[in-house]
Amino acid sequence: MPVPRGETSGGRTGAPVRPPSAVDPAGGITPAPAGNALAGRQGTCLILTVVNPNPLRPPIVSPPDIPADPWRYLLYVARAHTGLVALGFGLLSVSGTAWVLLPWAISKVIDEVLVAGTTEPLLPWSIVLGVVAIASSWVFVAGYRALFMAESHARVRTVQNLTDHLNRAGTGVRGAISPGEMVNLSTEDAHKTGSFIFQLGFGWMGLVMTTVGTVLLWRANAALGVTALAGVVLIGFVVGPVLGRLQHHQIAYRSSVATLTGQASDVVGGLRVLRGVGGEAQFLQRYRAASTDLRDAGYGVARADSWVQGLRSSLPLALIAAVTWVGARLALTGTISVGELSAAFGVTALVAQHSGAMIGMAQSVIAAQVASRRLTAFFATRSDLADDGTAAGAHGPLRDPASGMTVVPGLLTVVVSAEAKPAEAAMERLARYRDSEAAWGEAPLASLTLDEVRERVLLLRDDYLFAQSLGETLRVGSEGIDEARALAAIEAACAADVHSSLGSTLDGEITNGGRNLSGGQRQRLRLARALAADAEVLLAVEPTSAVDAHTESLIAGRVAAARAGRTTAVVTASPLWLGRADVVVWMVDGKVRAAGTHAELSLQDEYRALTSRQEAR
Repeated sequence: MPVPRGETSGGRTGAPVRPPSAVDPAGGITPAPAGNALAGRQGTCLILTVVNPNPLRPPIVSPPDIPADPWRYLLYVARAHTGLVALGFGLLSVSGTAWVLLPWAISKVIDEVLVAGTTEPLLPWSIVLGVVAIASSWVFVAGYRALFMAESHARVRTVQNLTDHLNRAGTGVRGAISPGEMVNLSTEDAHKTGSFIFQLGFGWMGLVMTTVGTVLLWRANAALGVTALAGVVLIGFVVGPVLGRLQHHQIAYRSSVATLTGQASDVVGGLRVLRGVGGEAQFLQRYRAASTDLRDAGYGVARADSWVQGLRSSLPLALIAAVTWVGARLALTGTISVGELSAAFGVTALVAQHSGAMIGMAQSVIAAQVASRRLTAFFATRSDLADDGTAAGAHGPLRDPASGMTVVPGLLTVVVSAEAKPAEAAMERLARYRDSEAAWGEAPLASLTLDEVRERVLLLRDDYLFAQSLGETLRVGSEGIDEARALAAIEAACAADVHSSLGSTLDGEITNGGRNLSGGQRQRLRLARALAADAEVLLAVEPTSAVDAHTESLIAGRVAAARAGRTTAVVTASPLWLGRADVVVWMVDGKVRAAGTHAELSLQDEYRALTSRQEAR
């Protein structure tokens, strides 16, 4: 049986690499010790496995301990940036205190300079006013900057968590989260959970100002302090129920946005098909109904929000009027001085202004809680594949009992089926994209770690092309492959025209989904990306269905040469591939009917008729 071939002279070594004497024809498995290499003994044979990173795979990130509760998730986001958050809160506390002390210092100038008719205290109080004014402005800028940085980091962290979880959960999110919902999670919801930290900082500043202001008013006269404190508490009791209704409407609105965005995302991807089957009118009707629901939900949010905004503006003014009225009566009776009346008005104006800011903070907290609820629902999704395997180092043929297919190591296997779906399903089982009884040698695939399978087996289908450069698509760079290997993969996939159409440089940009390429170019670029990865096992489903016969013949020959000695399986009924195959597996109704060379199977009429139709095309 051929042994997988590696590269020398500093090139990437095939993974795994074993000396011929170590390969057990029946297949087998060795337990994986710590480290990238494992060595063990079976009798007198030494088995050595070296697994190198696949440049197409994202870095493996350990799943973070993300809370399932929306409120705890918001705390989790804030705690990740404790230093910046604490700095911002501290600086805004100093700034808020300085703002409240400003009218108090002015009151002292009024009483001790203007009313007393002396200039002796003017200089020290002027110095105090200057220090307080500087602290209230410069310290505020520093606190604002710290909280803004914490908010920005929190947004990035949420997007990173979304990306990492999507990589881990894989197809487990299919059906649970729509594409439109994913867009909202990574944009609007990430923004709201990040701004939660920012708004909470200003809410804290308002609370500090209210506390300091109430103490100053109380020191001037207890009636002033009681009036201010009662007014702030009353504002909370009045606004609280309205905020509850706002939260209810925002939840309904957020759900409607997700539904409508999902429908819009679906139609963008399938508009041509939709028109072809005459479903445009039906979609339009569904979209109009969903749009109407979103509009009604938006009206509900607007009604509740208008009440909040109205109360946010009017209640602080009522508090200022109440404290001023009480202070004026106390000043007329001589209980407080003119300066203290001035301080009462100034302090109450600042406290009232920031009590409105606290209402705004409450709005932001509610919006963040609604966004956090959607995020934690996404984080609760799990992969549809069990990842409880602990073994590594499997070798031997890949077997799929459900179909009876066997992929022999080191050979080019071509799978022929009248319908591609059953053959594709078999490939998914062999690549462990589905839980099954598939095995690698004597080891069930389920007993291997999922990372081990993903590292060594690459499944090529109609995979997505992201908006990035050609070099980035092929993973050229310090952590991927070199430029020569990328160009060799492009040549093997007959994708030189893709390279030239992008300016004959690996820096040429590919648009999202590869929309600046033709269908055939996209397919050949996907093949080049798979060849550049140089996986130990490559399973490809219809990799040349969108190219002409001449190009397909070149690709089949070049791939066979590039993958010589490595395990490759291709689902196609094209005679151009069949002529290059070491083994042909013929499937009927999802089961293997026969296996052998193309010439041997051509002796059967049904097989010959199937492949002859392909040749006629």
